[in-house]
Amino acid sequence: MLVIDGVQIIINNVYERKLREEILDKVIFLLTCIKGTIPMNREIGLDPDIISSPPYIARNLYTISAIELFDKFEPRASVEEISFESNGIENIIPKVVLTYNGE
Repeated sequence: MLVIDGVQIIINNVYERKLREEILDKVIFLLTCIKGTIPMNREIGLDPDIISSPPYIARNLYTISAIELFDKFEPRASVEEISFESNGIENIIPKVVLTYNGE
């Protein structure tokens, strides 16, 4: 707990931890689904064209698709940065940095 001018700020309380876990679970779900594969909501997921595109196009498609997903399905988080690592062959590994919007 942090006290500033008589105001108590509780860091990492149960509610905040559960909220972070909920947001992260939803983010992981959104970023691991392919669009069109979820029954009753075919709009959830990443663009399937990412998989078959050349790496330089796949990076752009992934970035656009991830930003659109968060805007539509998880407005509490926004994309701060997306970077990509390569494992030496043609696989690219995205790293998504998010910001909590406080909504």
